[in-house]
Amino acid sequence: MRLSRSAISRLVVSSLVTLAGCTADSAPTERNETSLVGSDIEPSCPAPSVYAGRLDDTFGVNGMARVGLSGDDGGYFGLDVAGDRILAAGWGEALGALRFHLARLTMSGRLDPAFGDDGTATAGFAPSTNDQARAVAVGHQHDGGIVAMGWRDEFRDESANIALVHFLPDGSIGGAGFGTEGKSLIDLGGDEFVLDGLVLPDDKILVVGRRDAELFVARATSNGALDPTFASPKGYFTVAVGSSLEARSVALDASGRILVAGTADVGQEKRMVVIRATADGVLDPSFGREGVVVGENGRDERAVSVALSRDGAIVVAGDTGGSPEFVVRRFLADGSPDPAFGNRGRSAWLRGAGEMRAEDMVVLPGGGILVVGNAVEGAAPVLVRYTCDGQVDSAFGVHGILRVYLGEAGVLHTVRLHTGNRILLGGADVGGSPGPGTYGVVVRMWM
Repeated sequence: MRLSRSAISRLVVSSLVTLAGCTADSAPTERNETSLVGSDIEPSCPAPSVYAGRLDDTFGVNGMARVGLSGDDGGYFGLDVAGDRILAAGWGEALGALRFHLARLTMSGRLDPAFGDDGTATAGFAPSTNDQARAVAVGHQHDGGIVAMGWRDEFRDESANIALVHFLPDGSIGGAGFGTEGKSLIDLGGDEFVLDGLVLPDDKILVVGRRDAELFVARATSNGALDPTFASPKGYFTVAVGSSLEARSVALDASGRILVAGTADVGQEKRMVVIRATADGVLDPSFGREGVVVGENGRDERAVSVALSRDGAIVVAGDTGGSPEFVVRRFLADGSPDPAFGNRGRSAWLRGAGEMRAEDMVVLPGGGILVVGNAVEGAAPVLVRYTCDGQVDSAFGVHGILRVYLGEAGVLHTVRLHTGNRILLGGADVGGSPGPGTYGVVVRMWM
């Protein structure tokens, strides 16, 4: 059956209304949370509020903002909040090439007309259909500049490289001294694919991913040049485990140390890998085995996100091999499994929930954990909430699971915390409705 555009539009609206229903007048008040990192107080883990999982219908249209990207590829993979504006970064097709795509939204979920071309801006590195550049993360610097982080595929005789673009607050590309006219390509001597990144408190830029078959962590100066004071004098370091290893997520702990989660191919299995390094780019010997923790034999698992709990424990989310299910692990400060979490540091499996691939995770202000991802076949994107001690939170959604409709071909890629007990979700409706082409999607939801 093929639905008309008007029928599809009605389906989108009716589906979103079912999930919505929380207006500004009925919104819960924001709690004044106190950080417990480094204290002896156990973080509370309150049950989800009655609003948890409802779309915030004061945002966009029934809780969702959709931005046309054209083409049949792309979406939003990184989110940031800068003052009273929301930044969404990813890629979209333009004249046969893939370009960095950045959107700036108001707090009401509308494109900001003061930014770029009616709220969006794009960036490529060459006027060629063979120029393929993908942004996966975005952050802002103290002067209001915006840095999009990603990679550029092989181009002519050049290898795949780290790609950074500096946008001015009005959406134009530039900035005094940043790369070449606001763009920077960094070659580490192989093919580099960036899968996550951060703008650091001092405005330097940290990116992680894969260089050939090794995990890499690299730091650029605030002007987009490789920083020789990091992992001195190279500006980057690599880690090798098994036949290949890639970094998927990066975070900082309260001491400014770097935490990276990724996945290694070891024999016929995939293994979660977590590393910790000092702020200067040296592996921390007090963590795991010389700074590296590798998942145990017999566990076919993939890591997609790392974050810190309020008590300083390290939380890593991912999924299992075979018939994939979400999995969450929590580690103590020395890299050992946290025995107070799940089954010896590992979350319970979601038996019977269907096959799901994880994409991202956040630790909620009360200590709970939210993992987001996509069904392997057919069903809508999925959110799963866990309690502080690693159990699926049955008070959330249906037995801890909530599906969210983003469109006919909706997929989730990322999640981040927002103010007022809310989260932001980023993703895409790939080649979906209404009409042809791909839409970047940003959703705001009560949590």
